[in-house]
Amino acid sequence: MEFAGHFSGLNRMDRLFAIAFVAANLAVLGRAQNPAPAGSASAAPPQNPGAVVAASPAPAPAPVFETKLVVSVPEQKLAVVVNDKVYRTYKISTSRYGEGDALGSWCTPTGHLAVATKIGGTVPVGGVFQGRRYTGEVLSVNAPGRDPIVSRIIWLRGLDYANKNSFHRCIYIHGTPQEDMLGRKSSYGCIRMRSSDVIEVFNWITVGTEVAIVDKPISRGVKELADDRRLMATNMTKTETRTELVR
Repeated sequence: MEFAGHFSGLNRMDRLFAIAFVAANLAVLGRAQNPAPAGSASAAPPQNPGAVVAASPAPAPAPVFETKLVVSVPEQKLAVVVNDKVYRTYKISTSRYGEGDALGSWCTPTGHLAVATKIGGTVPVGGVFQGRRYTGEVLSVNAPGRDPIVSRIIWLRGLDYANKNSFHRCIYIHGTPQEDMLGRKSSYGCIRMRSSDVIEVFNWITVGTEVAIVDKPISRGVKELADDRRLMATNMTKTETRTELVR
């Protein structure tokens, strides 16, 4: 070794001891100058688990509002029904010729229908329609000698076999200037409403909204719709259960 000359004056045993002592001190010095590698026992301890912030709970889902319309022929009223509860009712007029769906009958169809389309969202109150187009004319309430469709058109389509002609017969819920006739049968098949009322209903519904025209009071019509909905949900659950069993 290079440092062996420094111990030439010592006997053999003393030289070996001195060389071993120097080598041990050099090893200690080397370890002091080189830090422990990452991941070794002397590495920094992990972060305190208690410092981790708990995840925030998921926000509650927004409530779902299901809107339907129920028209009572005997009461001559239309109800806006939200989640099976009557939210508001309005005075209306159905056909002076009674109820039915035959072509050319001028009757009001009954049963389950739906909103097929909405027309006239920007037409002013009392705005007159001809051929489902706004003419630019605006009528005042109870204008003498005039009986056009005004303000809004909610066009219906039938969902039952018994009202399958409704769309082709142009059965609407619409505004009328003859507001003093509301509350009794006076239309030619459509469902007439006060202009301010039909505009309100127009803004609450969408294409596809269900409409039930019934020959019973509003309360019974709403209850039967709710019962039908629960029955349908129960049948769907039973069908899904049977499907899982077959799998």
